Amino acid sequence: MSAAVAGLALALLLGGPVGALAGLVAAGAAEWLLRRAPDGTDAAGADLPAALPVGCDLLAVCLAAGVPPGAALAAVAAAVPEPLGDHLRRVAALYRLGAEPARAWSGTPPALDPLARVFVRVGESGSAAGPALRALATDLRSEERSRAQARVQRAGVWVLAPLGACFLPAFLCLGVVPLVLGIAGTVFH
Repeated sequence: MSAAVAGLALALLLGGPVGALAGLVAAGAAEWLLRRAPDGTDAAGADLPAALPVGCDLLAVCLAAGVPPGAALAAVAAAVPEPLGDHLRRVAALYRLGAEPARAWSGTPPALDPLARVFVRVGESGSAAGPALRALATDLRSEERSRAQARVQRAGVWVLAPLGACFLPAFLCLGVVPLVLGIAGTVFH
């Protein structure tokens, strides 16, 4: 949405076919920048961290209802998108086979490390997982919000780059060059 607004603003500012072309380029560049993940990968590979807060909330609800951890993981795995669902299904299968929590969570991607720590701590201490999972979901949402705001701010800078590329030469040609030529004409005349 913000990429389209930036492109439209540039198109209206420049006007004509040049403005329309510049607006399309600016909108495309802004959209590309907004869809990139912080580590430089495409946002399609960022589904795991995006689904994790919802998964944490669902796990907290299941565990609060008295569902055992393995069954809760299996139920949530069916409800969340695929990258997260696959990993949770694997961990749930290991729980059903009687694996210790640390063993069940080994081999999961680094994005799942906070969730794994919660389950390992709960498995070792016997404490309730609900509050820790809710706090983790809140923290993950806050981090994602911060990353999104940083991406939007970076995109705003890059959207203005074509505008600067248009106005800087115009400023030089219409403002600085006539001034220099006028001064040079009076000095060397």
